[in-house]
Parts: sequence; structure tokens; C-alpha cells
Amino acid sequence: MPRSNAAFTLVEMLVSIAVLTLIVLSVARLFDNAAMLTTAGSKRMETDGQARPLLDRLAIDFARMLQRTDVDYYVKTPANLQPGNDQIAFYSEVPGYYPSSGSQSPISLVSYRINAQFKMERLGKGLLWNGVSSGSTPIIFLPLTIAATWPASTDAAPDSDYEIAAANVFRLEYFYWLTSGKFSITPWDTEKGHAAINGMQDVAAISIAIAAIDPKSRVLLSDTQLATVNARLNDVALSIGPGVLLTQWQEALNAATDMPRSAMSGIRIYQRSFPLPGKL
Repeated sequence: MPRSNAAFTLVEMLVSIAVLTLIVLSVARLFDNAAMLTTAGSKRMETDGQARPLLDRLAIDFARMLQRTDVDYYVKTPANLQPGNDQIAFYSEVPGYYPSSGSQSPISLVSYRINAQFKMERLGKGLLWNGVSSGSTPIIFLPLTIAATWPASTDAAPDSDYEIAAANVFRLEYFYWLTSGKFSITPWDTEKGHAAINGMQDVAAISIAIAAIDPKSRVLLSDTQLATVNARLNDVALSIGPGVLLTQWQEALNAATDMPRSAMSGIRIYQRSFPLPGKL
């Protein structure tokens, strides 16, 4: 019986190895792309998980804001432009707790700020209507101001009454929509001859812009680097308009070549407008 000499040639073996290598590389690339998409999706869900509850809490507080001409507001004005992270304090008919007794109150002094560790904090100090009780702190009326009565609600000093509202939200900026439909950084309408807040009579809504970073990306940035990123997200101004602010923030993030790219990709920006009671 004749002997078979059939076998693979060296060229065939090399071609087979090359084809197998291409298949392995293609599969590996698919896995890498899938992993990148999964990581990006996870980062987005984590930042959304921080931002949504915060924005929902803001919606409740603003929807029940006390609008009276005889009470004070700590907000952005021409005399208090608040460069960098903004801060806001006002009275709202939302439940709060008395620090001493722990009992619930029908009205609160509410304040939002970014603390020194670049975390969003909320103050919800329970108060009573003036004259209800001599033993509990009441809401105060003008000429008494929020800043003078509760300085912790308007400054950057640590205070035990604050709670972390969103640990990874590091930038806060806001502006106003007036009842005339105009965008403004002043909480009154100068075209109507007004020059004071006067119970927020001219403000139809407050628009909040925030920036958040997911926890995995946050560890890639030092506090100094995050402070640098925070400073590059510019303040709102009449010259740029409300629709341009987030575009400029995103452009600043995209241009940050001196920061880890993986960290920059973990930063997301959000904006929402909150109508005040009875205005819209």
C-alpha cells in the first residue's frame, strides 16, 4: 500500500498562525471595547445617582420657598456675586428638626453650599413661626438677616447642622429667570424700576448648574487638582447667556490636558430650573 506524504507546508502553517492571531486580537479588542463601555456606563450611573436625588431635594425646597417681603434671603446679588461656588439660604415650608429636642417643625431655614472638601452640603434647620413658642428658635423677620442670625448658613465654616447632600457634587452655580421671561443674575427686575429682592416678587424660577464626579474618577485627582478643575468652570454671566454655561464647562473639561483623561471623563454636568411657588 503506498505511503501518504500529505502534510501542512511551512507557508500554510504561517498563514494559519497569522489568521489565528488576527482573530484573537479582534476578540480581545471587542472585549476591551465592551469593558470600556461598561465602565463608562457605570460611571454615568454613579454620577446620576448622586445628582438626581440632590436635584429632587432642591425641587422640593424651592417649591415650598417662603415668599414674603418681611423675611430675608441669602442669594446672589450685584453686591454678593459669589465668585466660584455659589451658596444660597432661604426659608422653606419643609419639615426640619430642632437640634435640642429632635422634634419636627413645619418650617426650616434651608441652605446649600460646597464645603472645603468639595462636597455638596444641605442645612435644614427646623424653626417655628415667631410667637408660637418662647423656648424654640423662631423664624426671624427683617431687619434681622439670615447671615447675622445664623452665620453658618452663609459662610464656609464647618457646622454640625449641615449634612452631606451629594458627596461627589463639587461645583454649584445658579441664576434666575424673571417673571418677564428674562435670564438674570440679579433677583429683581431693573426694567420695572425694582432694586431689592422684596419677597422674590420678580423671580419666576431659579436655575441650578452642578458638576459631579464618580467615586472611581475622584480618587485619580488630588484635592489640589479638583480645586483647579473647579476653578476652570466659570461663573455664569449676562454676557454668555444661560445656554452657553454648560457648553463652556464641557469645553473646559475637554481641554484639561494636564489632568488624567480617565478622571475628566468621569465628570458630568447637569442643569435644572426650579419654578417658585405660584410663578409658573
